[in-house]
Amino acid sequence: MKHKIRLRIKIIFILIMASCNSNDNDELPAISKVEEFSLNPNSTGVFKFSPLGFYSDKEINVYYHIPLGDVKDLPVLLSLHGANRNADDYRDCWIDMANTNGFMVFAPEFNDINFPSGDQYNLANIFEDGDNPSPETYNSSEKWTFSVLDQLFDHIIKVFDGNQINYNAWGHSAGAQFLHRFIIYQPESKLNIVVCSNAGWYTVPEKEISFPYGLNKSQLNDSVIKKAFLKNLHVHLGEEDTNPNSSSLRHNEIVDAQQGITRRARGRYFYKTSKENAELLNSEFNWIKTEEVKNVAHEYELMAKDALQYFQINK
Repeated sequence: MKHKIRLRIKIIFILIMASCNSNDNDELPAISKVEEFSLNPNSTGVFKFSPLGFYSDKEINVYYHIPLGDVKDLPVLLSLHGANRNADDYRDCWIDMANTNGFMVFAPEFNDINFPSGDQYNLANIFEDGDNPSPETYNSSEKWTFSVLDQLFDHIIKVFDGNQINYNAWGHSAGAQFLHRFIIYQPESKLNIVVCSNAGWYTVPEKEISFPYGLNKSQLNDSVIKKAFLKNLHVHLGEEDTNPNSSSLRHNEIVDAQQGITRRARGRYFYKTSKENAELLNSEFNWIKTEEVKNVAHEYELMAKDALQYFQINK
């Protein structure tokens, strides 16, 4: 009998402790559950971010670096990786520049498990199949991968109780594809200055060519495009990014004939044609083609170093 009483007491004690632990964990903010995450200046690490809405079941690794300074006022830069999905490297290439110039860098990882294809990342899930767009397969904006960026920025500012009202972004290769389409499809986002380096190919604002290479079947109207032309977009090209046989560079009859066969040629075409179409729409045009980076090909670290000058940090 005494043995049974002791056993019952032990079970009750275990249940009480489990209940207490569960309640404690429920009350902790999600950010505190992430190993190695720190909000302190002069810190580097990674945290997991789960957006609201369609992607709420996805945990996105966000690699970050915070320099010395007041986190409530430091500018925010998002760094968008290429097709290798190596977000940690895309954080690391900005660390010294962040320390010297006083801004925070966050590199979200759109891994190939949660975002398994170019449709999910480069083309942002705008359509179920970006190469075969139709009204029936056009996704609502909450399903666009673009939806993650403003939410991530809002999350960062909430954690810091920050005063920042917008953020800047840099992307290289597939990241540049993602960002220029983000500008075109969501021009009212909180993204301020964006530098798109060495995109492999583009969605060009011209109506005669079908999506994903142009605006036909894109489901976009002139008013959205005019707003996109008002954004601070920099087309940033490596002077030596001219290898037509570069790995992962898309080739087909449409894009080769329209945009050219190298990344540099395609970037030049994108800017030139965008400017011409802005004139046709009588639209203000704030996009800039920067000076091409000499002696640099498809090298993200060197492109990042050159891109710094366009963010007007601390000016």
